Amino acid sequence: MSPTSTDFKSAEKSLKNAIDKGKVIRLISYAMSTRFEKTMDIVIQYILEKYKKTELQSIVYTCTKELALNGTKANIKRIFFEEHNLDINKEEDYEKGIELYKDVIREEEVLKYGPKAKQTGLFVKISFIHNMEVLKIEVLNNTPMTNQEETRLREKFSQVMKYDDLMEYYNDHADNTEGAGLGLALIMILLMAEGINPGFFRIGIEKNTTIARLEIPLSRDYICERDRDLIIRIHD
Repeated sequence: MSPTSTDFKSAEKSLKNAIDKGKVIRLISYAMSTRFEKTMDIVIQYILEKYKKTELQSIVYTCTKELALNGTKANIKRIFFEEHNLDINKEEDYEKGIELYKDVIREEEVLKYGPKAKQTGLFVKISFIHNMEVLKIEVLNNTPMTNQEETRLREKFSQVMKYDDLMEYYNDHADNTEGAGLGLALIMILLMAEGINPGFFRIGIEKNTTIARLEIPLSRDYICERDRDLIIRIHD
């Protein structure tokens, strides 16, 4: 049974009330469906409207979608490797699997793996934490990066910092491996173009999960968590 317009309006009202009260909004997905993307877009819209920062809608939505899609693909990659009896932590199996996996990572193919991800308990959770100073976005997928993936990720961070144009980055680094890090490059370049410190974006592994954190300042005086922690340690 599809949701009625009354159901939607009720859910919309509940969402607005929760945001107005400053509550954390969390979304969970097994595949990046059109419906999920629309819900994500609405959540971002309402949060930014609350703080009168609607001009950030495009960049926040694009970055959040890229992070969610990356997390979804990471989970699907695990399923794919298991289906082909490949050990993702073995370099030889990893290289072999990635060659096969390239045909699966297109967005239209990702949707087909949604039921499999749900069945195996693999998901992406997006948390929107907000106040007058900052919109914090945490995107968690419950599979950890392999050592090889983490090394490649750090390399991408270092490479992207040298560019301010996505096409220029692509032309130099189109190595045909898992999208050539274009999602990461897009996020970093968008942040720099908006004047947002790329240090406000980071990815790490915590308790067998991969977590991407993005801080979007809503106040000129905002200090990112990483720098704030350092200040606290200095003055202890």
